[in-house]
Amino acid sequence: MRRTGLLGRRISYSKSPEIHERLYQNKRMEISYELFDLPREEIRSFIDLLTSRGIIGFNVTIPYKEEIISYIHELDSTALECGAVNTVVIKNGWRIGYNTDVYGFMQSLTDNRVSVKGKDVLILGSGGAAKAVYTALKKLDARIHMSFRSEARKKEFPETLSITPLDEVYDISPYALVINCTKLGNVDNDEMPIDIRSYSSENILYDLNYEPMHSAFLRYGTSLGLQVINGESMLLNQAMKSQELWIDALNLF
Repeated sequence: MRRTGLLGRRISYSKSPEIHERLYQNKRMEISYELFDLPREEIRSFIDLLTSRGIIGFNVTIPYKEEIISYIHELDSTALECGAVNTVVIKNGWRIGYNTDVYGFMQSLTDNRVSVKGKDVLILGSGGAAKAVYTALKKLDARIHMSFRSEARKKEFPETLSITPLDEVYDISPYALVINCTKLGNVDNDEMPIDIRSYSSENILYDLNYEPMHSAFLRYGTSLGLQVINGESMLLNQAMKSQELWIDALNLF
C-alpha cells in the first residue's frame, strides 16, 4: 500500500489521519495516512528511507515547516513565497515542497463568508503558519498588521504595516480579523495568546489551532459575542489540496 502522513513533533492529537483516510475512502484509493512523530535528529533517516518505505508524500507541521526546506529538491512558487512548506510530494525520488496552507486558509475564509479585502487584520505569531496566513492575506489585498516577539523575523514580513510585541496587544477593535498562529491555544498549551481588554462587536477571532475545538482564545471571543473560527476548516481544505498533489504525481489518471 502507498503511504502518506504527517511529519511533526508531539502530534498525537492530530485529526489529519482521520480526515485523510476518509478522503481516500471516498476516492476508493488504497493509500494510508499515518503520523510521523519524530525528534529532529531522526528527520534525515526518515527522508533517506521515503522511497523504500513506499511513502509518496507527507504533510509537515510544527515545528518543521521551515526546517524541512533544507531536505527539498524543488519549491513550488507558493512555498517559495511563504518560506515554509507543509506538503511534500515525492515524484521519481524527487522531493517537491508546496504550501497548501495558503489555499486552505483562503478557502476557509470563503467557507465562513469572511472578506478581508481592504480591511485591517492582525496576525499573531511569526512561524511557518503565520507565513502562510501572511501570504494568503497579501493575495486577498488585506491591510496586514502583526504581533510577535522576534526582532530577527521582522524582515520576513516586509509588507506588514505594523509589528507589535504580543504582550503589548490589548486593543483589537481596529482589526476586522485577528488570527492566532501561535502555539498558545493548542491542546498542550491552551492559553490566551494576547490580553484582550478592548474590542469591537465586529471583530472576528480565528484560531489556527483546531484541538481543542474551542481554545481559550475562541472561548473568550464567544463570551464577548464575537464570531469565532476554528482551524478545522483550513485543515480540511489544505488536506484536500495535498491529496490532489500526491495523486497527480502518481499519474494514475
